[in-house]
Amino acid sequence: MKIRFWGTRGSIPTPGHRTVRYGGNTACVEVRDASDHLLILDAGTGLRELGLTLNGTSPLTVDLFLSHLHWDHIQGIPFFRPAFDPKSTLRLYGPTQHRPLRELLGLGMDDPFFPVDLDGLPVQLEVHEVASGSKRTVGPYQVTAAKIFHPAPALAYRIEADGRSIVYATDTEDPFSGEPNPVVDLAKNVDTLIHDGQFLDTDFKPGWGHSTVATALDVAARAHAKRLILYHHDPDRSDDALDRIGVEAQATADTNGGGLEVIVAREGMEITI
Repeated sequence: MKIRFWGTRGSIPTPGHRTVRYGGNTACVEVRDASDHLLILDAGTGLRELGLTLNGTSPLTVDLFLSHLHWDHIQGIPFFRPAFDPKSTLRLYGPTQHRPLRELLGLGMDDPFFPVDLDGLPVQLEVHEVASGSKRTVGPYQVTAAKIFHPAPALAYRIEADGRSIVYATDTEDPFSGEPNPVVDLAKNVDTLIHDGQFLDTDFKPGWGHSTVATALDVAARAHAKRLILYHHDPDRSDDALDRIGVEAQATADTNGGGLEVIVAREGMEITI
């Protein structure tokens, strides 16, 4: 599999000179298997950039998995160019909510908040609710979902294809929940773990629904992951600060042993698994 990061920031887009190298767009990851089937993880503002690269490719079938419905994970949907192609199919998947998922996704695009209603998008749109613990086949992928600890219903996903595996676990405060961490089991022996690392120990905010770099390292070690990608960077975190975090996190992993590779997610970064 191949993955590319189109958005790595958490909470709010952060354009500007302090975030040029790691990027200011919010959560969006492109996944491709050997057959080039497109699966997308989250629909933050990075989804717009991904859509521009797909423009002119028609018809498309896009499987898009949402971790949850906070703004920084769905705001790219109205700006996703393939959603305006009536020949293409967009399948949205997300966690079961207290109200129908399609209804909730549509609220942010209803008048007066946006000029195009969700149901007015020309694309052939499907919306599927995903339950915790469920496993499903999506094209060439096997996708397993697990509920994670966050202020809104949220899921982590394990994606498997071509004998390789990825776990996408953003917006998880599970290391601090006092309960068994579902991400550890979900990520057992995974090739690449993309994990929330919004906070440091010095600026951790309880109840905000995020992990620290230190706890992400711990989860990766306990799961015996081969690679950890730190993700969902704090909007106040500068490029220079993320440079330091990367060096220090890899040093910690090396000290702990186990051969874990640590990477700080960067917009535009491509990785083969």
